[in-house]
Amino acid sequence: MLTKTKERASVALATLPVRLCEEITRICESRRGGLSGLKEIRLRADGVCSALVGDEHIRLVSPFSSADCERVVRTLCDGALYAHRDSIGEGYISIGSGIRVGVTGVARYESRGMIGVSDMRSLVFRIPRSECSFADELYGIYREGVGSGMLIYSAPGVGKTTALRSLALAVGSPPSPRRVCVIDERFEFPEEDFSSAEVDILGGYKRREGMEIATRTMSPDVIMLDELGGEDAAQVRCAVRCGVPIVATAHAGSYEELCRKESIAPLLATGAFDVFVGISRCRGEYSLSVHRR
Repeated sequence: MLTKTKERASVALATLPVRLCEEITRICESRRGGLSGLKEIRLRADGVCSALVGDEHIRLVSPFSSADCERVVRTLCDGALYAHRDSIGEGYISIGSGIRVGVTGVARYESRGMIGVSDMRSLVFRIPRSECSFADELYGIYREGVGSGMLIYSAPGVGKTTALRSLALAVGSPPSPRRVCVIDERFEFPEEDFSSAEVDILGGYKRREGMEIATRTMSPDVIMLDELGGEDAAQVRCAVRCGVPIVATAHAGSYEELCRKESIAPLLATGAFDVFVGISRCRGEYSLSVHRR
Protein backbone atom coordinates (compact mmCIF):
# COMPACT_ATOMS: atom_id res chain seq x y z
CA MET A 1 0.00 0.00 0.00
CA LEU A 2 2.86 2.40 0.81
CA THR A 3 4.29 1.66 -2.64
CA LYS A 4 1.06 2.86 -4.26
CA THR A 5 1.15 6.07 -2.22
CA LYS A 6 4.75 6.65 -3.28
CA GLU A 7 3.85 6.08 -6.93
CA ARG A 8 0.99 8.59 -6.69
CA ALA A 9 3.29 11.17 -5.10
CA SER A 10 5.67 10.68 -8.04
CA VAL A 11 2.81 11.23 -10.51
CA ALA A 12 1.97 14.57 -8.85
CA LEU A 13 5.62 15.69 -8.63
CA ALA A 14 6.17 14.94 -12.32
CA THR A 15 3.76 17.76 -13.26
CA LEU A 16 5.75 20.43 -11.36
CA PRO A 17 8.69 22.61 -12.39
CA VAL A 18 11.97 20.73 -11.92
CA ARG A 19 13.23 22.92 -9.05
CA LEU A 20 10.03 22.39 -7.05
CA CYS A 21 9.97 18.68 -7.76
CA GLU A 22 13.58 18.32 -6.61
CA GLU A 23 13.03 20.38 -3.44
CA ILE A 24 9.95 18.40 -2.36
CA THR A 25 11.69 15.11 -3.17
CA ARG A 26 14.71 16.10 -1.03
CA ILE A 27 12.43 17.05 1.86
CA CYS A 28 10.51 13.76 1.69
CA GLU A 29 13.62 11.62 1.39
CA SER A 30 15.09 13.26 4.48
CA ARG A 31 12.14 11.99 6.52
CA ARG A 32 10.91 8.58 7.50
CA GLY A 33 8.79 6.99 4.81
CA GLY A 34 10.21 9.07 1.97
CA LEU A 35 7.74 10.01 -0.76
CA SER A 36 5.03 7.88 0.82
CA GLY A 37 4.74 10.55 3.53
CA LEU A 38 3.74 13.29 1.06
CA LYS A 39 0.08 14.20 1.63
CA GLU A 40 -0.39 17.61 0.05
CA ILE A 41 1.34 20.19 -2.13
CA ARG A 42 -0.01 23.73 -1.95
CA LEU A 43 1.17 26.17 -4.62
CA ARG A 44 0.41 29.89 -4.98
CA ALA A 45 1.63 31.83 -8.00
CA ASP A 46 4.14 34.46 -6.80
CA GLY A 47 3.20 33.57 -3.21
CA VAL A 48 3.87 31.14 -0.37
CA CYS A 49 4.11 27.46 -1.35
CA SER A 50 4.17 24.52 1.05
CA ALA A 51 4.11 20.75 1.37
CA LEU A 52 2.46 18.55 3.97
CA VAL A 53 4.75 15.61 4.76
CA GLY A 54 3.36 13.38 7.47
CA ASP A 55 1.87 15.93 9.85
CA GLU A 56 4.55 18.53 9.14
CA HIS A 57 3.73 21.65 7.12
CA ILE A 58 6.89 22.74 5.34
CA ARG A 59 7.31 26.08 3.60
CA LEU A 60 9.02 25.73 0.22
CA VAL A 61 11.73 28.10 -0.96
CA SER A 62 11.62 27.45 -4.71
CA PRO A 63 9.82 30.23 -6.59
CA PHE A 64 6.55 29.51 -8.35
CA SER A 65 5.51 32.14 -10.89
CA SER A 66 2.28 32.86 -12.73
CA ALA A 67 3.86 31.38 -15.85
CA ASP A 68 4.77 28.23 -13.88
CA CYS A 69 1.19 27.93 -12.67
CA GLU A 70 -0.15 28.22 -16.21
CA ARG A 71 2.26 25.55 -17.45
CA VAL A 72 1.34 23.18 -14.61
CA VAL A 73 -2.40 23.60 -15.31
CA ARG A 74 -1.85 22.85 -18.99
CA THR A 75 0.15 19.77 -18.06
CA LEU A 76 -2.60 18.60 -15.71
CA CYS A 77 -5.12 19.01 -18.54
CA ASP A 78 -2.89 17.37 -21.18
CA GLY A 79 -2.99 20.66 -23.05
CA ALA A 80 -6.79 20.50 -23.41
CA LEU A 81 -8.13 23.10 -20.96
CA TYR A 82 -11.54 23.12 -22.63
CA ALA A 83 -12.04 19.41 -21.90
CA HIS A 84 -11.64 20.16 -18.18
CA ARG A 85 -13.68 23.37 -18.13
CA ASP A 86 -16.58 21.94 -16.13
CA SER A 87 -14.46 20.44 -13.37
CA ILE A 88 -12.26 23.55 -13.20
CA GLY A 89 -15.46 25.56 -12.76
CA GLU A 90 -16.23 23.30 -9.77
CA GLY A 91 -12.74 23.89 -8.35
CA TYR A 92 -10.69 20.83 -9.26
CA ILE A 93 -8.83 18.83 -11.88
CA SER A 94 -8.54 15.02 -11.63
CA ILE A 95 -5.33 13.55 -13.04
CA GLY A 96 -5.82 9.84 -12.44
CA SER A 97 -4.67 7.50 -9.66
CA GLY A 98 -7.18 9.19 -7.38
CA ILE A 99 -5.24 12.48 -7.36
CA ARG A 100 -7.38 15.60 -7.16
CA VAL A 101 -5.92 19.06 -7.68
CA GLY A 102 -7.86 21.97 -6.23
CA VAL A 103 -7.84 25.00 -8.55
CA THR A 104 -8.82 28.61 -7.93
CA GLY A 105 -8.53 31.75 -10.00
CA VAL A 106 -10.81 34.43 -11.42
CA ALA A 107 -14.36 33.25 -12.12
CA ARG A 108 -16.40 34.50 -15.07
CA TYR A 109 -20.19 34.48 -14.71
CA GLU A 110 -23.13 34.99 -17.00
CA SER A 111 -26.85 34.91 -16.27
CA ARG A 112 -26.94 31.11 -16.29
CA GLY A 113 -24.11 30.78 -13.78
CA MET A 114 -20.36 30.42 -13.81
CA ILE A 115 -18.95 29.64 -17.26
CA GLY A 116 -15.22 29.51 -16.62
CA VAL A 117 -12.17 30.26 -14.53
CA SER A 118 -9.17 32.21 -15.78
CA ASP A 119 -5.91 33.48 -14.31
CA MET A 120 -5.54 30.38 -12.13
CA ARG A 121 -3.19 31.15 -9.26
CA SER A 122 -3.64 28.54 -6.53
CA LEU A 123 -3.23 24.76 -6.82
CA VAL A 124 -3.61 22.14 -4.08
CA PHE A 125 -2.51 18.57 -4.84
CA ARG A 126 -4.11 15.98 -2.56
CA ILE A 127 -2.25 12.66 -2.64
CA PRO A 128 -4.69 9.82 -1.84
CA ARG A 129 -3.60 7.54 0.99
CA SER A 130 -3.88 3.80 0.51
CA GLU A 131 -3.30 3.06 4.19
CA CYS A 132 -5.63 3.94 7.07
CA SER A 133 -4.40 3.43 10.64
CA PHE A 134 -7.93 2.92 12.00
CA ALA A 135 -9.28 0.77 9.14
CA ASP A 136 -9.90 -2.31 11.30
CA GLU A 137 -11.69 -0.31 13.98
CA LEU A 138 -13.91 1.40 11.42
CA TYR A 139 -14.74 -1.92 9.74
CA GLY A 140 -15.61 -3.37 13.15
CA ILE A 141 -18.08 -0.53 13.73
CA TYR A 142 -19.62 -1.19 10.32
CA ARG A 143 -19.92 -4.92 11.00
CA GLU A 144 -21.80 -4.26 14.24
CA GLY A 145 -24.51 -2.50 12.26
CA VAL A 146 -24.49 -4.27 8.88
CA GLY A 147 -27.51 -3.06 6.95
CA SER A 148 -27.60 0.26 8.79
CA GLY A 149 -26.67 3.60 7.29
CA MET A 150 -23.44 5.21 8.49
CA LEU A 151 -22.36 8.85 8.36
CA ILE A 152 -18.63 9.50 8.85
CA TYR A 153 -17.71 13.06 9.78
CA SER A 154 -14.63 15.11 10.59
CA ALA A 155 -13.13 18.53 10.09
CA PRO A 156 -11.67 19.11 6.59
CA GLY A 157 -8.39 17.36 5.90
CA VAL A 158 -8.55 14.85 8.76
CA GLY A 159 -9.16 11.72 6.67
CA LYS A 160 -12.81 11.14 5.72
CA THR A 161 -12.07 10.14 2.13
CA THR A 162 -9.21 7.86 3.17
CA ALA A 163 -11.55 6.25 5.71
CA LEU A 164 -14.25 5.71 3.09
CA ARG A 165 -11.75 4.16 0.67
CA SER A 166 -10.52 1.73 3.30
CA LEU A 167 -14.07 0.82 4.33
CA ALA A 168 -15.19 0.20 0.74
CA LEU A 169 -12.27 -2.17 0.26
CA ALA A 170 -12.92 -4.01 3.54
CA VAL A 171 -16.67 -4.40 2.96
CA GLY A 172 -16.18 -5.69 -0.58
CA SER A 173 -13.40 -8.16 0.30
CA PRO A 174 -13.44 -11.78 1.55
CA PRO A 175 -14.27 -13.61 3.73
CA SER A 176 -17.73 -11.99 3.76
CA PRO A 177 -17.81 -9.65 0.75
CA ARG A 178 -20.79 -7.44 0.08
CA ARG A 179 -21.59 -5.67 -3.18
CA VAL A 180 -20.43 -2.06 -2.86
CA CYS A 181 -21.17 0.80 -5.25
CA VAL A 182 -19.03 3.90 -4.80
CA ILE A 183 -20.25 7.16 -6.32
CA ASP A 184 -16.90 8.76 -7.13
CA GLU A 185 -17.83 12.23 -8.35
CA ARG A 186 -14.27 13.60 -8.30
CA PHE A 187 -12.28 10.49 -9.30
CA GLU A 188 -10.74 9.96 -5.85
CA PHE A 189 -11.17 6.17 -5.68
CA PRO A 190 -8.52 4.55 -7.93
CA GLU A 191 -9.98 1.43 -9.49
CA GLU A 192 -6.68 -0.43 -9.12
CA ASP A 193 -7.14 -0.33 -5.34
CA PHE A 194 -10.33 -2.41 -5.62
CA SER A 195 -9.41 -4.99 -8.26
CA SER A 196 -9.70 -7.84 -5.73
CA ALA A 197 -12.95 -6.64 -4.12
CA GLU A 198 -16.64 -6.64 -5.07
CA VAL A 199 -16.64 -2.88 -5.53
CA ASP A 200 -18.08 -0.99 -8.50
CA ILE A 201 -16.78 2.56 -9.00
CA LEU A 202 -19.14 5.02 -10.70
CA GLY A 203 -16.52 7.55 -11.73
CA GLY A 204 -17.53 11.12 -12.52
CA TYR A 205 -21.23 10.62 -11.74
CA LYS A 206 -22.95 13.38 -9.82
CA ARG A 207 -24.07 12.11 -6.44
CA ARG A 208 -27.80 12.13 -7.10
CA GLU A 209 -27.58 10.56 -10.56
CA GLY A 210 -25.03 8.05 -9.33
CA MET A 211 -27.24 6.92 -6.44
CA GLU A 212 -30.20 6.53 -8.77
CA ILE A 213 -28.26 4.50 -11.33
CA ALA A 214 -26.60 2.33 -8.68
CA THR A 215 -29.93 1.59 -7.00
CA ARG A 216 -31.73 0.88 -10.26
CA THR A 217 -29.12 -1.13 -12.16
CA MET A 218 -26.38 -2.51 -9.91
CA SER A 219 -28.25 -4.27 -7.05
CA PRO A 220 -25.79 -3.06 -4.42
CA ASP A 221 -25.74 -4.18 -0.80
CA VAL A 222 -24.48 -0.72 0.14
CA ILE A 223 -23.83 2.60 -1.60
CA MET A 224 -20.87 4.71 -0.49
CA LEU A 225 -20.20 8.32 -1.38
CA ASP A 226 -18.16 11.28 -0.24
CA GLU A 227 -19.27 14.65 1.14
CA LEU A 228 -23.06 14.46 1.16
CA GLY A 229 -25.10 17.63 1.42
CA GLY A 230 -28.71 18.47 2.17
CA GLU A 231 -29.44 18.72 -1.56
CA ASP A 232 -28.90 14.95 -1.78
CA ALA A 233 -31.60 14.14 0.77
CA ALA A 234 -34.31 13.15 -1.72
CA GLN A 235 -32.14 10.59 -3.50
CA VAL A 236 -30.81 9.24 -0.19
CA ARG A 237 -34.40 8.70 0.95
CA CYS A 238 -35.20 6.95 -2.33
CA ALA A 239 -32.23 4.57 -1.98
CA VAL A 240 -33.22 3.72 1.60
CA ARG A 241 -36.81 3.04 0.53
CA CYS A 242 -35.39 0.58 -2.00
CA GLY A 243 -33.60 -1.22 0.84
CA VAL A 244 -30.07 0.02 0.08
CA PRO A 245 -28.16 1.45 3.05
CA ILE A 246 -25.92 4.48 2.57
CA VAL A 247 -22.42 5.01 3.96
CA ALA A 248 -21.30 8.58 3.43
CA THR A 249 -19.11 11.38 4.75
CA ALA A 250 -19.82 14.96 5.79
CA HIS A 251 -17.91 17.94 7.16
CA ALA A 252 -18.27 18.56 10.90
CA GLY A 253 -15.80 18.94 13.73
CA SER A 254 -18.02 17.20 16.30
CA TYR A 255 -21.28 15.28 16.63
CA GLU A 256 -22.91 18.37 18.15
CA GLU A 257 -21.82 20.48 15.20
CA LEU A 258 -23.09 17.84 12.79
CA CYS A 259 -26.54 17.91 14.41
CA ARG A 260 -26.63 21.72 14.35
CA LYS A 261 -25.66 22.22 10.71
CA GLU A 262 -28.57 23.43 8.60
CA SER A 263 -27.01 21.89 5.48
CA ILE A 264 -27.03 18.44 7.14
CA ALA A 265 -30.52 18.65 8.69
CA PRO A 266 -32.36 17.38 5.57
CA LEU A 267 -30.09 14.32 5.53
CA LEU A 268 -30.70 13.53 9.19
CA ALA A 269 -34.43 13.91 8.61
CA THR A 270 -34.37 11.07 6.07
CA GLY A 271 -33.66 8.56 8.85
CA ALA A 272 -31.04 6.99 6.60
CA PHE A 273 -28.28 7.02 9.21
CA ASP A 274 -28.22 4.95 12.37
CA VAL A 275 -24.49 5.15 13.11
CA PHE A 276 -22.39 8.32 13.25
CA VAL A 277 -18.60 8.00 13.34
CA GLY A 278 -16.42 11.01 14.07
CA ILE A 279 -12.71 11.09 13.16
CA SER A 280 -10.35 13.29 15.15
CA ARG A 281 -6.58 13.68 15.12
CA CYS A 282 -4.24 14.96 17.81
CA ARG A 283 -0.45 14.98 17.45
CA GLY A 284 -0.63 12.53 14.60
CA GLU A 285 -2.82 10.03 16.48
CA TYR A 286 -6.33 9.24 15.22
CA SER A 287 -9.35 8.38 17.32
CA LEU A 288 -12.96 7.48 16.50
CA SER A 289 -16.12 8.44 18.36
CA VAL A 290 -19.39 6.62 17.78
CA HIS A 291 -22.99 7.75 18.26
CA ARG A 292 -25.96 5.53 17.50
CA ARG A 293 -29.61 6.33 17.09
